[in-house]
Amino acid sequence: MTQQFNSGDYLGDEQDVHSYPHRGDLVPQMGTGFTERLATGILRLFGWRLAGRIPNVSKVMVIGAPHTSNWDWVLVMLAAYGLGIKISWLGKDSAFKTPLGPMFRYFGGIAVDRRSPNGVVGQCVERFEKAQKLALCITPEGTRSKVNEWKKGFYHIATEANVPILLASFDFGEKVVGFGPTIYPTGDLEGELSHIQQLYSTVTAHKPAKF
Repeated sequence: MTQQFNSGDYLGDEQDVHSYPHRGDLVPQMGTGFTERLATGILRLFGWRLAGRIPNVSKVMVIGAPHTSNWDWVLVMLAAYGLGIKISWLGKDSAFKTPLGPMFRYFGGIAVDRRSPNGVVGQCVERFEKAQKLALCITPEGTRSKVNEWKKGFYHIATEANVPILLASFDFGEKVVGFGPTIYPTGDLEGELSHIQQLYSTVTAHKPAKF
């Protein structure tokens, strides 16, 4: 059975839509009070708000969906800075060998070698094991184009690293960046993946035809 960290999280309870997420002391942190106010101010300027709940844990897998445009990444970074949460994301190791590499790392980028014998999943699990704090953000669709099924790597990483999965959503209909529920994977891949996808069924993507 799927376990939820909270019963009143954003995707699971419409009444929670107006609650503002709070960052616990265990969550990876970044920024200052000024950057938090600046980021939330920009979101409000364009009519967006943050809602839901974030688990107070030091390590978590964050999945973001629907991912249909580059605006999703802008929302991710504004939400992260608005909440003062340091998120990490994956990129090809070749990109980190360019002059932009230091900038990518500064903004939370983690280089992965797709040719490694451990594979991307193994490298991410190892990163979780070595880190004291880590919030790794992945888009399960893996692309902005329409896909028939989600990639399952995020679930395998969470299961092998023994970390919870926080569902983050970009709802362009309600203009809400939502957080929750948080799910602790039990190993029932197909059942829990179906449950997770069902939770996203009411979210309006930037380009609905691609979701």
